[in-house]
Amino acid sequence: MKVKINKLLLFSFFVFLTFFACQEEASDVNNPEDQEVIQPDSQLARAMSYVTANDGSYDNILDNSDCFSIELPVTIIVGDVTIVIETIENIEGLEEMFEMYEDDEDFLDFVFPITIIFNDYTEVIIENQDQLEDFIEDCEIEENEVVECVDFVYPISFSVFNSSFNIVDTVTIESDEALFSFLENLEEEENILIVSLNYPVTLEYVNGATIEVNSNQELAEAIETAEEDCEDNGEDQCEVEDVEMYLQECYWIVETYNGDDHLQNFAFHFLEDGTINVINGVTAQYIDGNWNTSISNEGYVEIVISDLDEIEEMNGSWIVYECDEDELVLKQEIDGQLVVVELEQECEDDLDCTAQEIALNLQECKWWMGTSLLSPNYSGPLFFYEDGIVNVGYDNGNQLTGTWEIVLGNTGVFLILDLPGNYEAISVEWRVVECEEDRITFVFDEEELVLEQECEVQEDEVFDCFEDFELVECLGENNEAEFNLSANTIGLIDCQYNFTPSFHVSLADAEANVSAIIQTESYWSVSGEVYLRIESDSGNFEIFTVYLNTEECNYFECFGNYDLTVCDQEDGVADGFGVFDLNLIFDNCPNDDVVYYFYSTIVDAETEVDALLSPFVNTIAYQQTIYSRVALAGNPNVYEIFSHTLIVEDCSVSCSEEDVDGFLVECIWNAVNYNGSDNLMNWNFDFEPNSQIVVIYNDTSTIDATWSTSQSDDGVVVTFSNISGPNIQAIIGDWLVVECEEDRLQLHRGDDILVLEQNCE
Repeated sequence: MKVKINKLLLFSFFVFLTFFACQEEASDVNNPEDQEVIQPDSQLARAMSYVTANDGSYDNILDNSDCFSIELPVTIIVGDVTIVIETIENIEGLEEMFEMYEDDEDFLDFVFPITIIFNDYTEVIIENQDQLEDFIEDCEIEENEVVECVDFVYPISFSVFNSSFNIVDTVTIESDEALFSFLENLEEEENILIVSLNYPVTLEYVNGATIEVNSNQELAEAIETAEEDCEDNGEDQCEVEDVEMYLQECYWIVETYNGDDHLQNFAFHFLEDGTINVINGVTAQYIDGNWNTSISNEGYVEIVISDLDEIEEMNGSWIVYECDEDELVLKQEIDGQLVVVELEQECEDDLDCTAQEIALNLQECKWWMGTSLLSPNYSGPLFFYEDGIVNVGYDNGNQLTGTWEIVLGNTGVFLILDLPGNYEAISVEWRVVECEEDRITFVFDEEELVLEQECEVQEDEVFDCFEDFELVECLGENNEAEFNLSANTIGLIDCQYNFTPSFHVSLADAEANVSAIIQTESYWSVSGEVYLRIESDSGNFEIFTVYLNTEECNYFECFGNYDLTVCDQEDGVADGFGVFDLNLIFDNCPNDDVVYYFYSTIVDAETEVDALLSPFVNTIAYQQTIYSRVALAGNPNVYEIFSHTLIVEDCSVSCSEEDVDGFLVECIWNAVNYNGSDNLMNWNFDFEPNSQIVVIYNDTSTIDATWSTSQSDDGVVVTFSNISGPNIQAIIGDWLVVECEEDRLQLHRGDDILVLEQNCE
């Protein structure tokens, strides 16, 4: 993992320090007013940081984390569609598409590597999904740590003073990231500066409304009330920029004017230069007018329309009451009455199907093609498959294989083909321009490609889906095994043609279509065979043999007579009793197909009474034997019983502070266990002798932190501090050495456990 820390403004601070060290002639003294000085780590400075922090919530539809955002552009794969997201507007358009997959938790895949940007603008390169999930799980953000609904209007500036209140510089800030870094650097001890904010300063709410403040107090009050104000003013609204963008996309019709449809024949074109072109669809008459946007005194977006002499009822200042990219609801009071107008967007190039629908449709039946790029003899058919493979021609020895992909981009939906041989000429990015269920039209430059679907079924094509096959299952009761004859492996779900299946015990029954097996999903049998009859819509049929074979299976191969050990002094008392997490006994075994419980005696395990609860405190000092009953989840009568020794051992520390110091400065150390996880194992710890520096590094990052040891009443304490890095920050604090060996230390911090092991390779 590669970590990149943003160092913006550090150079400016070095310049400030140079002024302090070298200034011989003081500038005119201009003491800043208290109401203008920004104190490091003050409530106001923190509030300003919250406003300028990177808002990680706007792309939660992608990463489900407020702690960071994903750097754009980024490529994702949704179902069979590849989507390149280049702008925030692209993200906002994903919600409707994702609704198709609301029952599928893993429908979205990123094309790695990607870069995530934290609230403090730290950037981390993510190489795979597991790394991304780790950051999502570790996300913890305090309430109001990021204020989303108000922004500074840039530029703003600060005056910088030395200790004699002489102005040494003026710093101009142009962005949220620059202001966030500026405020952070105020808190550094080596950058002790006196700075004041130069007023007036303008803030902008999420709905486009602005407010001007002239003092620290006014600024603090504006930020404090921003969330409430924005909720009141921004509900069901767009920002000014959104409204302007939507209006200029395609054209708009008046769906209703106070419930009346008398203006539906007019098409309104809102142009970038502030003019309106209105076309009467009946008379073809052109009407010109003007438009602009503004913010009302109440903070609402207004659309001001004027000079439409032939459609005077549309003139005036319209409040945007409801806002969507393809629908706007406007309100205005005319002659003492409220008038409501519903505008609906119309786009000439709107497709009748989505990218997902196109991808799914292509995988049904076969497709014939027509294009001037190929000879009419090269017309297919094409067979599109779920794994991105496309075959051209029938499977008669001359079939060609290539790849296909549906991509949703800023300029439309594209079919990307990569085909060999005689079909290489159409291996380009084709944009969809017309879409029907059985016909799709594409264009590339001035060329056109038309695909037409054919789903007429030939009799032999139905039966091509099937063949004789074998099922193997584990032996159960009465030397029988349970077979699922309806499983996907036999092709009943994969075949795209219509047919009627039935299973029969004998070939004669299958041919006569009698005595069909009813319980196909749970068919118990010894080794042998059954017969699958496939009947087409026309009444023709073929019969396939399903071979049933059984085998001896060890369901509990991973489980065994495992022991569990804890330290005697975990509760602070050396008395031979400890707290055991019984689930750790089978921690390395899969438990999706089994259930297990623990018991004090073997009789209790056999009769399934008085199961022990975990965590469990042993009732016999130092060593106690307990028993587990491990059974199949779907058949509890199949089980095994195992014995386990619970051991309480003396883990008292015999090392002094000098011993621990000596061990740590030898070789490199690794965190092999942090609360049962090895997530920190890739970090190397290099404890420097005669120094409080510990260099913590991996393949992509290096962190200079501090360490120390001390002696407490409970034993030797190792302290880590000044660690700045994802995940590894978790070890900051005081750790008590509870187990001490020359090459291994076990440390405790409350309920946390950290195990360090020495690596001298």
